[in-house]
Amino acid sequence: MPRLTFAFCGDIIWSRHVHAVATRRGIDHLFLKIAPLVRRADCVLANLEGCISTRGTPMDNKAYTFRAPPELAPALRRAGISTVTLGNNHAMDYGAVALQDTFVHLERAGVCWAGAGTDVQHATQPIWVEAKGVRVAIVCFTAIVPGGFAARRSAPGVATFEHILPRLPEVRRQADVLIAVPHWGVENEHAPSPKQKRMARLLHEAGVDLIVGHHSHVVQGYERIGQTHVLYSVGNLVHTPRSVATRRAGILWAEVHHDGVSNLRFIPLWLQYGQPMPAPRAHAQALARLVAPLPCADH
Repeated sequence: MPRLTFAFCGDIIWSRHVHAVATRRGIDHLFLKIAPLVRRADCVLANLEGCISTRGTPMDNKAYTFRAPPELAPALRRAGISTVTLGNNHAMDYGAVALQDTFVHLERAGVCWAGAGTDVQHATQPIWVEAKGVRVAIVCFTAIVPGGFAARRSAPGVATFEHILPRLPEVRRQADVLIAVPHWGVENEHAPSPKQKRMARLLHEAGVDLIVGHHSHVVQGYERIGQTHVLYSVGNLVHTPRSVATRRAGILWAEVHHDGVSNLRFIPLWLQYGQPMPAPRAHAQALARLVAPLPCADH
């Protein structure tokens, strides 16, 4: 049976500390230790937590705002990251102009995106991955929606759960496999919230085969709802957090085929000075306990 391999990664956060590492070592250094792994997948997704631009003004009502330089977009492609999700609570940190610059830089680099757009119709469009006779739809949304972030009929912004849910029946009819990538949950909490659980149930009822989340900045657990696989959070990917829990992260590896999703495995990561790498044994074991019964692998 023809199969596609997918790798789902966590948050890329262009903080001042990550910027300092990239300036000193080069942007490619950030992905150096995971690129050989993820390049083996047919499709690699990561959450771009912020915009790619040199323009815009930071929102004055947010404690943290993130903006990456245009050089990040081709670096993502070189690392093997073919797709980013923009449905999150930082995509509009520098306003609509910076979000629309992000679209331009990603498109030039050959990186696809979902979860944000020039209007609500654009923001809720799925990414379509078609290869080996398998047609996969990927939708993205954020459940964390700062004021002014939600896309509107004639204004750019991010996709919300309320935007996405009504579109799923149509997308389901056109896809062999339907994947949802939500930005949800409570930061620094390993347990999924009741809201996440309710949303996961609704996504399952809408026919979603696989749900892979982020936002919590820590890894959250795995659950099976009927035939729907749910990994509530894969944690971070590129970031310089301080706590052990937020430096532990992972990649979800999955095989996708006409009959759905199978052979899921979790690849434990450890973040060191912004750079993700294979997790040392003790951290890998702790992560394995968090995502059980998902199997873990080092590659």
